[in-house]
Amino acid sequence: MRFAIKQAGCGGERIGTLTGFTKSPSTILETPTAALLTQGGSVVHLTAEVLSRVFSSPQLLWVPLSSTSHMEAGVKAQGHGIAKFTGVPNHLICTSLHSLNDATPSGHFELGNVPLWTKHGKKMISAEKYMDIMELFKPDIILAIADGRTSYSEGMKRITKAVIRSCDMLDVCVNHYKSSKQLKDSSLIGVIVGAGLTKKCNESIQHILKYKETLSGVALQGIIDGTEDYTNVPAANVISIFKRVGEALPVDMVRILEGFWNPAAVMAAISNGYDVFDGSYPVKLTNEGFALTLNFNVEENHEELCILDLNDSRYKEDFNPLLMGCECLACKKYTRAYIRHLRNTREMLASVLLSIHNLHHFDQMFHHARRHIAANTFAVFRHHITKQYELYKSSQVVVDDVSATKDEPNSAGVETKVSVKKIRVNNEVEQKIVVNGNAS
Repeated sequence: MRFAIKQAGCGGERIGTLTGFTKSPSTILETPTAALLTQGGSVVHLTAEVLSRVFSSPQLLWVPLSSTSHMEAGVKAQGHGIAKFTGVPNHLICTSLHSLNDATPSGHFELGNVPLWTKHGKKMISAEKYMDIMELFKPDIILAIADGRTSYSEGMKRITKAVIRSCDMLDVCVNHYKSSKQLKDSSLIGVIVGAGLTKKCNESIQHILKYKETLSGVALQGIIDGTEDYTNVPAANVISIFKRVGEALPVDMVRILEGFWNPAAVMAAISNGYDVFDGSYPVKLTNEGFALTLNFNVEENHEELCILDLNDSRYKEDFNPLLMGCECLACKKYTRAYIRHLRNTREMLASVLLSIHNLHHFDQMFHHARRHIAANTFAVFRHHITKQYELYKSSQVVVDDVSATKDEPNSAGVETKVSVKKIRVNNEVEQKIVVNGNAS
């Protein structure tokens, strides 16, 4: 894989291209862009056939090992990698240890091993074992194994150990990568951890830059760990981290940002030179029954909120599409009222239609971002998107939060956390049940 900067904007934003993929030499991915998050190797809620109707060209798929490790034996027997095994041979694969959008227990660590939480429970995995699996999976992009599941507010002791552990594992990954014939068509990405502490984060960055000639880029972790909402981190602090880390990196390395980041945070990251996002945001919106409805025309004010809650009874007789003018398959054929009905009756089609729209609309956000960078008007576009999200956020105020209750651990050994929240939406108080951070 080769990354090249096509055009720089007035600030730190840039348009780039990812090319040189061995299995798809003609594919050009323009950045900034978002990957499509997968579960078990398939894009969440979509079959391969539906995916081909939503995106006609090859896409970058984000494949966490936590949801695919059980396929190791099957992929080995087939011998052609995870993409072909899961029925998406024409798409590009980016693998990582976990999806930072998933809530997992902190677990314990062993010397040279980190916990991998799968649907079958916890497994301990070493850097050597991780790279062995990568040789079987044959992904186009590999994020080096790292202890990156630390939150912004983590203590010095935990972050120090995370940085030391991640640096040691990167050494193993690089040595394995350089000696592996099976990974000659894959690109290795270094992972920055400890973002909450400047000194430790800098140590992580400097260790990664030792391998600049071998690595194709860097990924930023260590701000959110999946167990708490990203909104718990002050926006100013997040933007400060994006800026600080971005300034410490060479401009010719592709920059990847993991985690569930809202449109305002994505705009801030783009303005600081981040190129690829993991695509977890539209998936979480879909799972909660929300539709993303941003207005991309900077000359128009958007009357509706930029996120619609299809669980809301106000859409019971709303026969408009999710978003007027949207060209996605869902908006062309279905109404808000019908999708709400499907959601209310727990039909799987609700998630399929919401996923089609949210993935398409999220992709369009990056398309318009690139267009404004090219026109040197990105600052205007960023302000336009940020203003819409802040308006939505200001309309949602938690007025009561009942203490959480804990049920028995599920099959993976993870406790189910349930709480009841009363939220003020447009001056009306609604009650929502929240299970493991997901509202229903």
